[in-house]
Amino acid sequence: MIRRALSALALLALLSGCATMHLGRAGGTTSPTAANEPSQKGREQRERLPKQREQRARDPLAEATERAAEEPAEPFWPYRAAELQAKAGQAAGAEASLRAAVARDSGYAPALSELSRTLYEQGRHEEAIRLLAPVRQGRVTMSDAERATVLAGLALHEAALGQDAAARETIAGAARDEAGVGAYLAVRGTDNESAAKLTQAALHQGRESAAVHNNRGIALLRAGDADAAEKEFQRAIELDAKRAAPYYNLAILERWYRLDAGAAAKRFQQYWSLSHADPDSLYAELGRGTPTPVAEEGTSK
Repeated sequence: MIRRALSALALLALLSGCATMHLGRAGGTTSPTAANEPSQKGREQRERLPKQREQRARDPLAEATERAAEEPAEPFWPYRAAELQAKAGQAAGAEASLRAAVARDSGYAPALSELSRTLYEQGRHEEAIRLLAPVRQGRVTMSDAERATVLAGLALHEAALGQDAAARETIAGAARDEAGVGAYLAVRGTDNESAAKLTQAALHQGRESAAVHNNRGIALLRAGDADAAEKEFQRAIELDAKRAAPYYNLAILERWYRLDAGAAAKRFQQYWSLSHADPDSLYAELGRGTPTPVAEEGTSK
């Protein structure tokens, strides 16, 4: 849409230029009369134009907002405004701009995906499922890759509500599992064979993803390969040292697979410094039982 709009503007400029040249030839070298001199209002508007252009160049958000008003059918500009608002810490404004982009084009995947992520971070999962349902139902037009990305987000919302069966069905309806969500769902379940296959497959597209390496480590740990699992957890930490789950899983590995309580306590302290979420009560249960490793959603890099 933007490219078409720019082409139209370029054509308009070209035609205007030709008209000016034709008038010049017809009029010879005569001086302009009072009738065709610019009015006071025209001169003021012309003087303001450079200032407006300069202001837009200094303020990208102002430009995006202005362009959004100028091109009411184009979803890119409100999406661009949302990016800038989010960067500036204007969360409410960013969400409103994303919704404006989706209102202009219900199949605009960048805005749908970003709005899905925003709702996920706020725990607004039911709302997100309603938002993304038309994509699953095939009622909006988008490429296979875009649809796969949006459906991955939808599956994560369903999983967050404990609807793992629905989430697996959603991922099965995508052309491919770009985000490794299928692997994430597999390691949350009890089918170790599927977890092994899906986490291995996820590595092909997510080698720079801390979450994918973490989940691969879980699958390897379940298969009894503690050494290979440790390498995956360590790789996840290399990619994102502030991601808590790999430390939690290393604590489990050290305590129940290596039987090294000291190393387990050290790993757990690293985890505890980043997060106090303790899904399997590892803090209290460090001395008994075998807690479940923590899988991670998404492909955070």
